[in-house]
Amino acid sequence: MSTIGIRAFSACTVVGKTRNTLGTVVSAAMTKSFPDFSKFDPVYDDISENTSIIELWKKQKAEELGSNISSASHIDALVNKERNITDAPANFFRRYPKPPAKMNLEEVTNADDGMFWSEDLLIPFEQFGKLSKKTLVVKRTTQMTSKGKIPSMYAMVVVGNGMGSAGYGEGKSFEASKAVVLATRQAIKSMQFFPRYDDRTIYHDIEHKFKATKMLLWARRPGFGCRVSPVVHEICECIGIQDLAGKIHGSRNPMNVIKAVFGALQTQRVPDDLAKARGMRLVDVYHTYYGNIKPTFVRK
Repeated sequence: MSTIGIRAFSACTVVGKTRNTLGTVVSAAMTKSFPDFSKFDPVYDDISENTSIIELWKKQKAEELGSNISSASHIDALVNKERNITDAPANFFRRYPKPPAKMNLEEVTNADDGMFWSEDLLIPFEQFGKLSKKTLVVKRTTQMTSKGKIPSMYAMVVVGNGMGSAGYGEGKSFEASKAVVLATRQAIKSMQFFPRYDDRTIYHDIEHKFKATKMLLWARRPGFGCRVSPVVHEICECIGIQDLAGKIHGSRNPMNVIKAVFGALQTQRVPDDLAKARGMRLVDVYHTYYGNIKPTFVRK
């Protein structure tokens, strides 16, 4: 049944005992239970786009009451009640971070790499300066055309806050510095959160394959460290993973390795989600019975 048909049922008076719509027989009693889509819904309708309609309803209500009208607020209350108009909650609309007052370009621009903060990064200005950036790939590329070779620079950057959120980005420009800036901005926009067990390692062992790269990651005890390849080690520093072991089989291309690591961390299954799916109660032995006491390692 289309939306137009539902609106016709809800807004018009039913004539006859039955109606046939798209091969389905609908009785007159059933049509009364259909939702009235002609009324304003604050969840699905934008009140800023329907202000003219609401003002028309108020004008019609004022003409209907005539001399019995007491005040404008009385008309507003009647229209809101009849048309089911309610104000949206305060946290309904998404608020993007706003820059502080009296901000100069020098304050939002990093003198080291030329990075600047803007609203399209979708992160607060306070967190922008606390991000750690790792430029892992910078190389020269060449595009072959009928007119000859067009050289350019390619960069791949990983950005993270050290508290579980990180992202990677790719940039291409005629200059290496501009390519790094483009990659950094894309990495900040693509940041996502990765769950960490005890804020130091992954929840379980992971095996993930990205094209010709096969990534193996294993959770390790406190104090083990990150015993992985240099590229994976830099990513772990951005995310905030302290104890991890890993192995790479197949292609060790840095670009494929970076994408394989992020793809592998996305496949983690958090124990709380497994417990909810199975309808069981989860108890962490490490935190509950041992009081989260981390053992100390002494080298002899």
